[in-house]
Amino acid sequence: MAKVPEKSKTKVAKKKSYRRYKTTSAAQAASSLLTPAMRAKGFAQAEIVTRWPHIVGPELAGSTVPQRMIFPRGERIGAKLIIRCESAFAPLLEHRTPHIIDMVNRFFGYGAVAKIEIKQGPLPVDPRRPARQKRTLSANEDKSLADLVGAGELSPLQTAVKSLGEMVLSNQKDK
Repeated sequence: MAKVPEKSKTKVAKKKSYRRYKTTSAAQAASSLLTPAMRAKGFAQAEIVTRWPHIVGPELAGSTVPQRMIFPRGERIGAKLIIRCESAFAPLLEHRTPHIIDMVNRFFGYGAVAKIEIKQGPLPVDPRRPARQKRTLSANEDKSLADLVGAGELSPLQTAVKSLGEMVLSNQKDK
């Protein structure tokens, strides 16, 4: 009978680095930091907050924010999802609760949410900047832009480039 070789106790297996020669996405790096905080708020997965517009669509995501998921003790199904919305939107949201429950459960892949509770109140302000306005270009700026892009009948690409050039020239700071 052949003898099985014994493993050497002095040899230690090296743990391969996760990031060795690889780049990671910002979402993957932030996920490890956000997940414990989200679990403390009752979210089983942080994706329900980060992907809320994808789950419920842009119309509902613009006027609602998920606040908390409360699961029954010792279970991971049949949770109560608490959603904050503007006061005027609450009656419309109430009619859409079965649809929202269906969309959230479809996202999770199982019956994670059984009920929705609606809290009325102000939503966090979205810090988006308003669109910049184009100023009228001087004759010299307009001529230099026409020399770069072309004059007369322009193709759709040339029109887009000209519009971009107008925006860049109109937002330049005076030297």
